[in-house]
Amino acid sequence: MLVSDDYPWSKLLLEYAMYCAVGCINVAIFAALYYWLHGMTLSESFPAATAWAIAYFVSSWQAHFLHRWLTFESPTGYTKSLSIMLVIYTVLWAISTASIAYFSDTLDYNHIYTWAANTAAFGFFAFLALRIFAFPLSDGRVTRSERLEAYRDSRRS
Repeated sequence: MLVSDDYPWSKLLLEYAMYCAVGCINVAIFAALYYWLHGMTLSESFPAATAWAIAYFVSSWQAHFLHRWLTFESPTGYTKSLSIMLVIYTVLWAISTASIAYFSDTLDYNHIYTWAANTAAFGFFAFLALRIFAFPLSDGRVTRSERLEAYRDSRRS
């Protein structure tokens, strides 16, 4: 269940706002990496799709770290949430890479516009999938300050 008495719509919307704010950092890194890789022309036939695929994978790993720490107040273990997130992002990666290959490399639409459209469309689906599967409410909640304190305690040990 996505919304409940313990987790009302207001909390979900605040979490989505945080997801979008953190997402701006992720998108900036993704965009810079994509632009750099696209300029390298790693593939003659599919330059946009190749750059997208590599940048998506690298920035997905970094996004997990930031979303785990800043967006979702979930005590779900790092390895569990990372593996589920990688499955979610792999599905979205395959669909979005096919999309950018079709629109940019086949139909010759501007690769920056296609990149922006893909990023916007798949971002919302990623939020829902992460909230439901990678950071489920059934695992409970841990605040950012509690997570930071636990991290500090583990460093002291």
